[in-house]
Amino acid sequence: MMSWYYQVLLILGVFLFLMVLKKFLPIRIRRKFRISELMVIPVLYCIFMTSLTQLELSVIPFLFFGLGLLGIMMTLVYAFIEGEIIYRTFFRSYFHFCELVIYVLFIPLFIFSI
Repeated sequence: MMSWYYQVLLILGVFLFLMVLKKFLPIRIRRKFRISELMVIPVLYCIFMTSLTQLELSVIPFLFFGLGLLGIMMTLVYAFIEGEIIYRTFFRSYFHFCELVIYVLFIPLFIFSI
């Protein structure tokens, strides 16, 4: 399985690769390119491996189910309060909240694996 130091190496390696990649992108794309949004993928992989190792159960399906319920609730709240759903605003706020939840979930699992 994946030890905690391999997780650190994976996350640092992907982060450094994305930093170098961002330097070579055109300025117009570079402004929209957010490393924190792309770092969710290796962090999800580390959550999956750590939860399998420590808990012998994957947390990922529960995480996706909870985030799906959150999306439905956010949609209903936006529709009720504003009377309409502005898709760009909804998906931006939803994805940023999902990032936050994933990073907050990763930190205790990582500390637990050390």
